[in-house]
Amino acid sequence: MDPLSRVHSLDGVKWKKYGPDVLASWVADMDFAPAPQIGEAISDIAQRGDMGYNFAALDRLHPEWAAWVKRCHGLDLDTERMTTFTGALHAMEAAMDVTTEPGDGVVVFTPIYHVFINAIRSGGRRVVEVPLGAGYTLDADAFDRACDEGTKMVFFSQPHNPTGRVYTPDELQAFGRVAAKHDLIVISDEVWADLALPPYGHVPTVGGDPSLADRTVTIGSASKAFNLAALSCAIAHVGDQRVIDAWEAQSAHVHGRPSAFSAAGTVAAWEHGEPWLNETVAQLIRNRDHLSARLAAETPAVKCIPAEAGYLAWLDLRATSLGDDPAAVLLEKAGLAFNSGPDFGSNCEGFARMNFATTPEILDLVIDRLVHAIKAGVTP
Repeated sequence: MDPLSRVHSLDGVKWKKYGPDVLASWVADMDFAPAPQIGEAISDIAQRGDMGYNFAALDRLHPEWAAWVKRCHGLDLDTERMTTFTGALHAMEAAMDVTTEPGDGVVVFTPIYHVFINAIRSGGRRVVEVPLGAGYTLDADAFDRACDEGTKMVFFSQPHNPTGRVYTPDELQAFGRVAAKHDLIVISDEVWADLALPPYGHVPTVGGDPSLADRTVTIGSASKAFNLAALSCAIAHVGDQRVIDAWEAQSAHVHGRPSAFSAAGTVAAWEHGEPWLNETVAQLIRNRDHLSARLAAETPAVKCIPAEAGYLAWLDLRATSLGDDPAAVLLEKAGLAFNSGPDFGSNCEGFARMNFATTPEILDLVIDRLVHAIKAGVTP
């Protein structure tokens, strides 16, 4: 089956939302089939009819994640301080809801994954935007100035979505000093950690500065690295006792939990998926470099700092004719689905987020349409 036929045969929202005439490069999942051991682990449960109260894989989630994080990132995490959720955003919102009040400020570093902003607003909290500095570096002074007495929490994307930055130890130390000064609870979404692209390596937030250990909720998942968003499974390691106390004061089952299928697939990813992940990371590097080379050669008006992690390209299209919301124009007039830049923060007009986790054939088709639209002077 050719690459386009394969992705059009899938039921996921990425390729179904806009129809067959649109090339989908938006929502953050990959066009690669997961490691076969993951599907085998899930299908084994169904084939054995083992769909009663099956907690075997659920009971293994915490120690398997701890072992994975230790092996891959050199971080020791206490399994006794872990809680399982149905996704990273589930964990983030659960922590925000029980430790902050409506009107409290929650910091985000913009551009930032737009669902962070939506979660804060829908929870009645106040979005505190801190623009990233030149090269999407973390500006600790701007972070400090943005905090007031009503600022209680920070949603931290590490590695960063959408820019693909991997924060350095120096940046994390400066971040930790500000978080400590304002006594902030840090929610560190690290679901992109396993997709750091060599020579870059992920530095866990709590490993970047010792002061962060007692105030950080670290969230991990196999969802991004192994292309398993549909499994709805994430784990939070809770360093901040305030969050543990608040969760323990809630009803016992209010958070729910993933299914036996989700847990089995996730455990299989951490146990058997590393060779597949290594091959995938190598392909992402090739795709990233190919994208950068073609843009530089064919449409230098498009600026893009190559991602250090993940598979997202944050495109600066301000020098083109595409206007404040290039993604909307490209969808309507070029048949390209990117994420809308302005959704990622008030400083993001003229930008768009592109997903390059696809086959080389589809990637070239996407780039062809983008280059053609820009050269043709497409306007809103």
